[in-house]
Amino acid sequence: MSTPAEKLNGLTLQNGWIVGNVIPQKPGHTGGHFSCSYEVQNTDGRDAFLKAMDYSAAMASPDPAAELNALTSAFLFEREVLEECAEKKMSRIVKAIDGGKTTVDGLLVEYLIFEPAKGDIRSHLDTTGGFDLVWTLTCIHNICVGVQQLNGASIAHQDLKPSNVLEFAAELQKLADLGCAWHKTRYSPRDSLACAGDMGYAPPELLYAFTAPDESDRRFGADFYLVGSLVLFLFTGVRASQLLISELSPDHRPVAWGGTYEEVLPYLQHAFSLNLAAVRASFADAKLGDEISDVYLQMCDPNITTRGDRSHKSKYGSRFSMQRFISRFDRLRTEAILGRIRHS
Repeated sequence: MSTPAEKLNGLTLQNGWIVGNVIPQKPGHTGGHFSCSYEVQNTDGRDAFLKAMDYSAAMASPDPAAELNALTSAFLFEREVLEECAEKKMSRIVKAIDGGKTTVDGLLVEYLIFEPAKGDIRSHLDTTGGFDLVWTLTCIHNICVGVQQLNGASIAHQDLKPSNVLEFAAELQKLADLGCAWHKTRYSPRDSLACAGDMGYAPPELLYAFTAPDESDRRFGADFYLVGSLVLFLFTGVRASQLLISELSPDHRPVAWGGTYEEVLPYLQHAFSLNLAAVRASFADAKLGDEISDVYLQMCDPNITTRGDRSHKSKYGSRFSMQRFISRFDRLRTEAILGRIRHS
């Protein structure tokens, strides 16, 4: 049975937005469990993308009022964070251009309307043949810029994955879906969750329910890891945590482990060393292999206390800053254009 958020097709909303076709979630994609996406067009001819909040699950829960309050609070939080991103002119964060609410079957549906994208980067990879090194390095550079823009405003994305990186042009990708974000000075209902984002991409400390004592380290350290996981995915098609767990014995995997994170960490570090060697060996171009495996080493270290920019020595700033990686991927992109590095 369709929910109210799934019945917007054909409606004319506030400010002249006409709802078109629903955008189906493709097999293998994650996220979007509390929302429904549509193509929309304004009466002035502008195309856009609509995200409608699905509150139907709240009404069927044991405590509808509490669940509805949590979902509406999460929607308001995301809207406020998006407004802040726009005010601060974050060029690598998807912009919300409108929003509003309507009723369907007597129930409230709230929505946000975003600038239109061509699709997410997984869709790009699914529809293009072969591997494009320049595109890949450009995409990683843009991801790093987006994370730096968020982190610089004391915002952690917390749900970085291929479906949340949208493509607008071959050289322009932006981060989307801030519904799982953390803001240093704004409350979100997800703040109390052990893992606010997709568990399939989460850093290992969160898979084992370990909470770093410093909240900023916990939040920005997770973003740092998730960027590294995206780097690994773009070059190998595998998520970092998926690769890490594949090298563990069944007894040491998150679903079976009953000890502390400190106790399982040596096993994770051994698995990570095997991963690192395999990643380096997978590159035909030794120079590129050294570069990407070094990024992977710094970003995806399972020990959050040693994860981070190895060049960071100052007591000021953060070891999870993207600045050196932004410069690094800009340099690698130039070297790829000039033919100094190759993927194969």
